[in-house]
Amino acid sequence: MPDMKLIGKGMHQSKGNNNLIITLESETRIGQPISDKNGKVIGKIFDVFGSIEAPYASIKLFDGVDIGKPEGKPVFLSDKPDKRDKRRERKRRKSR
Repeated sequence: MPDMKLIGKGMHQSKGNNNLIITLESETRIGQPISDKNGKVIGKIFDVFGSIEAPYASIKLFDGVDIGKPEGKPVFLSDKPDKRDKRRERKRRKSR
C-alpha cells in the first residue's frame, strides 16, 4: 500500500448534496483528491469550514461511490497528482 497521509475521519453524509463531511486532522486544500483506506479515490475536497481549532471539510464524492456508514472511517490524501499544480506549471507565452 502506498504511503498515504491521513487527513481526517468521516462524520456523516449531507442529505442535500450527498457530500461526505469529515473532521480535519491535518492541513489540506480545496480540490485535492481524497482516497479511502484501500487507496481508491472517492472524491475531492469541496469546502473547508468551521473554526481554526476544529476544522471540517466537505468532500464531493464521485458518481457511483458508496461509502456506507462514514462515522469514524479514515480518509486520506490521494497520491494522485493534483490537476491544479499541473496548470500552474505550464509555460507562459512570451508577450510580443
